[in-house]
Amino acid sequence: MINALTLACACIVGVVDVDEAMDLYEWGDIPGAIHALEELVLSGTLSFDERLRAYDRLGSAYYAMGRMEMAREAYLELLSLDSHYDLNPGANPRLRELLGDVRSENIATAMISTVPDGALVTVDGELLGVAPLSIEGLTDGTSYEVVVYASGYRPESMVLEARGGLNHQVSLSLLPALPDTSSTAPAHGADSVAASVPGDSVQHGSGQFSTTGLVNLITSTEAGLDVGALADQGAFESYRESSLQLSGTERIPAVDVQSLAMSSMSVEPQASGLMVFADAGSGEPTSVSGVSSDRGSSRDAEDVMAVLAEQQTSVTYIYNKHLRNDPLLSGTVVVEIVIQPSGRVSEVSILDSNTYNPAFELELAREIQNWRFGAVDENEGPLVVVRPFNFSGGF
Repeated sequence: MINALTLACACIVGVVDVDEAMDLYEWGDIPGAIHALEELVLSGTLSFDERLRAYDRLGSAYYAMGRMEMAREAYLELLSLDSHYDLNPGANPRLRELLGDVRSENIATAMISTVPDGALVTVDGELLGVAPLSIEGLTDGTSYEVVVYASGYRPESMVLEARGGLNHQVSLSLLPALPDTSSTAPAHGADSVAASVPGDSVQHGSGQFSTTGLVNLITSTEAGLDVGALADQGAFESYRESSLQLSGTERIPAVDVQSLAMSSMSVEPQASGLMVFADAGSGEPTSVSGVSSDRGSSRDAEDVMAVLAEQQTSVTYIYNKHLRNDPLLSGTVVVEIVIQPSGRVSEVSILDSNTYNPAFELELAREIQNWRFGAVDENEGPLVVVRPFNFSGGF
């Protein structure tokens, strides 16, 4: 352990890392810890998890110094990275209450429904799933363009202005496609509607917009989405950075409609451990192996399987929803989940799939990114879990 004087000197010359800055806090040098952490978050050199840890400790340090507004701002930054973030169970209850207040005031959700049911939903040009669809991590004061597509119908769009702490109820009614599908749809314009009254149902129809952001995987005609073009793509994977302003979107590699055209890629695990589970129906691990590392994870198969069992209901819901629109939907989806020491899921990748329904695969992946596992020592490494899910006419 570096002594307090060494850490204080390191802080002055700006060479401490997050661990050393947190050591300053533990040694009682709270002003020094604040200075070091502020320098680090402004440096732009921290990883995603380091930023989470830095803002977590900044919030508690500001609070300890009586700087309540600064503590709230630190927690807002924390939630903008991960809207599901929670403090350590042993944290000061007042800090947990403060984080809860910041979350309720600044983070919104939305339930998107369509008439007819089952339309594909995009937000700011990125495919998120099939309606009815719950969207989390909307940030207060941010506007989002919601567009829905269904085969045989004209696409519809609206602009949703998020208001923190509220669950926006959004309903979009699609009109049947016109017989002539040779003309392109006019660019999105004055027909957009802003959901300025959160909690109320927002009805909208006959919207017109540009389909430029969806590349060549959808038609630009009034006939709407070329579902076949998407369905032929099968499994998907992407590593590009997202521009979608949803809280927590950096937790997994973002996937948009264009990325669904990519074939599955071979993935080299970037974590310190690997846990492989058997078929989803059996519930028994076939193997558990750790990559040789001083920072390997102490999680065991039983802990991980317990969370997977708890989440079976959410997986069943998503599958049954997509089964209504695709009665032949079946197959196996092999999912790679990277679990950080805090218990959050930092990456979800579809390694392989034969369901030929990328919208289903995407929604499954986005659901998994919200799962939370128990925390282990923060000095341990992340754990990669590979899990096949079998789907065959319902669970």
